[in-house]
Formats: sequence, structure tokens, C-alpha cells
Amino acid sequence: DDVSNKELPGAGNPGNPQPISVLQEFPYGKRTDEGRAMLQILHDIAPKAELAFYSGFVSPGNFAEGVKALDSVGCDVIVDDVTYITEPFFTDGIVAQAVDEVAANGVSYFTAAGNFGSASYEGVFNPVPAPPGFTGVAHDFGGGDVYQSISLKKGSYTIVLQWEDFFYSLGQQPGALNDFDIYLVNNNGNVLFGFNRNNHWKDPFEVLPFTVTGNTQANIVITRKQGTGNVKIKYVVFRGDAVINEYNQGTSTIVG
Repeated sequence: DDVSNKELPGAGNPGNPQPISVLQEFPYGKRTDEGRAMLQILHDIAPKAELAFYSGFVSPGNFAEGVKALDSVGCDVIVDDVTYITEPFFTDGIVAQAVDEVAANGVSYFTAAGNFGSASYEGVFNPVPAPPGFTGVAHDFGGGDVYQSISLKKGSYTIVLQWEDFFYSLGQQPGALNDFDIYLVNNNGNVLFGFNRNNHWKDPFEVLPFTVTGNTQANIVITRKQGTGNVKIKYVVFRGDAVINEYNQGTSTIVG
């Protein structure tokens, strides 16, 4: 239908009969038509251009292979609209390395900046005694305050905390030297949610997924169970309508 309606090139479109080169569709059933919609926009902008597609929804490693595959078939411009929340904030992950590789070959690479605005916090971990019920030391957001107030609207949330450390999955030995955790707590200091892995010798990130059933106010607490030193930390609210009420420097959410 898209070809016959001249929304996409291909046999039956007299303006550009060259069909799209599909290098990889999503292999595990159906996902969305977001990639096709992007190609429709590109066809509107440059109706004579040859187009190619490679699904970015499999994994970061497959994403990186797709970037290189598009380069190998002669794509001069590559555009993505995908974010992997486990890609490193403070170093080049496998996707960023693939982008650097094709850019060095002359490819113009464009990536989505995300829809997350300024919903991010970044700083250097400043350890102070953790409040009762928490293990290790806590981050002092400012003036001895370990509770960072945030406002949350009804909906689903995904907050990702990372810190500047070794990524074992990237071959950076010996892996993370620090083990940080992130919690959502109420105004009485009681933990509402915390999903915390042992990161020591592994990858330096924690994912905090939760659901809010009504508009509310809560607090972020960041602790360190293992490690030393002044380590740079950063979290990004990748999903959910959150407002950071204090100690918010408006740091970037463009990562990975």
C-alpha cells in the first residue's frame, strides 16, 4: 500500500521503482512500524534516494552489526531512533564504537536525542553515613541531604543509574570496582522500591523500574555498598513523567 500510494519507493511507484533493501527485519514476531515510518519521512525528503533498513530492536550487539552492515552496502546516511538503556554513559559502548567506525568511512550518522528532556542527575559521589536500614554509605546531594525530592505522575517509570567504572561486558577488566544502588523512598525514609544487583566485577549500572498509581512525591536515595574514591554518577529517567525538585543541574540525557 505504501508503494502504491507513493509513500515508499518500489515496484509500482513510478517516481522511484527501486525497492527498499531490507537487511534485517525484527526476527521474533511483530514489533512496531516505527522504522517504516522513518523511511516514509526520508522518502518525502529525498524521493529519489535508495533506502535500506535494518531492525535495531534485537540487542546492542546486533544494533552495532546493523550499523556496519548498512555501511557495507553503501549507505551514505544512517539514522537511528533507538535507545538502549544499558549502553555506557561515560564511555563508548559497542554501538558508539560502530558509529565511530562508519563515520570514519565517510558516513553521516544521525541519532535520536531521546524524549527525556532534563530528567537527569549527575554528580560526583559524596559519601556520608547511610540512613537506618541502608547498607554502606549514601550520596550527599547537598548540605548533608541524602534524600532527593522528585514529583511523579501516574504511569510506568524506568530510571537507570550508571557510574564511571569498568564495563566487564566490553572486556574492560576486571569489571566494576564499585557497587552502587538506587532506591525510591517515601518522606519517612521507607523504601518503596529498589531492585539492586551486586555489580562488583560486573557492569556499572542499576535499573529501577516501577509503577505509580497516582500523582505523588517521593525521594531518590543512592548508596554505595562497595568501592572507594570520588566516582562520577549519573541517572536518567528513560520512562515516566518525573520532575526533579532539588539538586537538579539540568544535565544532559543524551547518552550512549
